[in-house]
Amino acid sequence: MSQAKTLDTSPGTFGERGISVPFTTPMLSQARMRPTRQGELEFLLPSFNGGKGVYIMPWRSLPTMMTVTLHDRLLHEALLDLKDYTPDTVRQAALTIQATGVAGGDASLAAEKTLALDVGYRALTHFTLVTELMRLARLDAGELLATGMTGSESRRLIRASLAQLAQRANLPAEEMVTRVETLANLMAPVGLPQCQQLGRLRILVGEMERMRASVQRWSATDFSEVSQLATFVADTAKAALDMARDRLARLDARCRDLGAMVGDFRAFRAVLAEDATRLAWLLDGWPFLIRLWDSVADRPLESQQSTMGELFRLAPLIPTGEGGKEPSAFELENLGKIQTRWLRMGEDWRTGALDMPAVMRIEALKATSS
Repeated sequence: MSQAKTLDTSPGTFGERGISVPFTTPMLSQARMRPTRQGELEFLLPSFNGGKGVYIMPWRSLPTMMTVTLHDRLLHEALLDLKDYTPDTVRQAALTIQATGVAGGDASLAAEKTLALDVGYRALTHFTLVTELMRLARLDAGELLATGMTGSESRRLIRASLAQLAQRANLPAEEMVTRVETLANLMAPVGLPQCQQLGRLRILVGEMERMRASVQRWSATDFSEVSQLATFVADTAKAALDMARDRLARLDARCRDLGAMVGDFRAFRAVLAEDATRLAWLLDGWPFLIRLWDSVADRPLESQQSTMGELFRLAPLIPTGEGGKEPSAFELENLGKIQTRWLRMGEDWRTGALDMPAVMRIEALKATSS
């Protein structure tokens, strides 16, 4: 059975808020998912009639309310196979399903490109770590730098370099290999400060700032009551950005002290993983909202006002237990009424019949928001 819940307070934790899932069924677009103690997955659906309310229901209840796309059925099956639920693991599962082509050719090509970029980021991060550690150990990395980061000769030189580093650190060679690979996998989504490498999360922070500034400017030029929704969205983005930048600064400071890798690596990895994971949670859900706002940049004012209502409805609040500020019930009620008056639904929620143009619009956004 589904459970209706009015979100008049912020969620307490990221786990309670759930993870944004890129479904293509309009009623499920940007629904949030969280595992239950019973081992099931329950979904938090944005209110069907506007505002910041949500409906909480298990997957088995959804087909009775709406027609679910094949993409979403396959994605749900992939989510059930996950052993750990984080924004990154859900993103990986979504990209894998998207790459099959079930969400359309453009989305498939975009997913394949994104997955290839992820591999490239990991390789670049691994290469940078090795060369930076060589520099710190006062070892010659000239041959490795001249060879580059790809090819069999590069792999041989990286292995030899790690063996030299292990000897200097009095560690087994395989232990040094494992430590560098672990750190590369952990930091690839973020990027390293040593070479000003821009990982996808660091890039996303910049895109969020661009969107926040755009929404703030728009709120100053729109003279309807929708400007209040824009101010709320801009403020919500700013709160997430402030905390994300703090996490980035901490990660950068720790990654500049790579000598810690030869000490208590378990503790070093743990603090980096904590900051990187929190960064991913803070930014979860925003890529779709950025693309959604970009998609109406050149559209008529009415489209922008309607889209602002969607942004307000989907903007992820920072959990109070994570340092988020709890909006007042009065503020949410007032903004919810404004949003309801400007609501434009892409699907008739009373019947659950698919609106195929809406499905295609969501799939087009998915092709650019991974």
